[in-house]
Amino acid sequence: MKKIAVILADGMEELEALTPVDVLRRAGATVDTISIKEKIVTSSHGVGVVADKLINQVDLDVYDAIVLPGGMPGAKNISENQTVVKGVEKALNQGRLVSAICASPAVILAKHNLLKGYTATCYPAPDFVNAIGSNYVDKNVCASNNLITANGPKSAFEFSFAICEYLELVPRF
Repeated sequence: MKKIAVILADGMEELEALTPVDVLRRAGATVDTISIKEKIVTSSHGVGVVADKLINQVDLDVYDAIVLPGGMPGAKNISENQTVVKGVEKALNQGRLVSAICASPAVILAKHNLLKGYTATCYPAPDFVNAIGSNYVDKNVCASNNLITANGPKSAFEFSFAICEYLELVPRF
């Protein structure tokens, strides 16, 4: 059974966090929502979400995939958590799947120089596109080796299905 970590932080975009959780669980994966701070996480739209676990309770090495939702300041908050950043870097280097949507490809991955050798998309704000630089592609979802990125909440289902496809999972609806 595939095991996926979805990282949560205050200010996250709830569609980008919870759509993958729903779709991946329907596909039979074990999905842990992991908060970087408190058990209750408040989304960018004021929705409270109860995380399954806290980052200090898990080892990111045991997950087949890590999902990084966007939203601001959620992506910035995740980017400042060194446990997550180091876990994502290790996952990429080991060939495990990392998936980032909206602001996260720019604010987390590009900021920490984790896009070398990958193409990526993100929310099409000029600052985000510039952060990704020549690695940027204008697509809803971009799969590049063991990295899947997406451009925002409108692509949350497509993003989730791309994760399922990569992990060879079939969601049941």
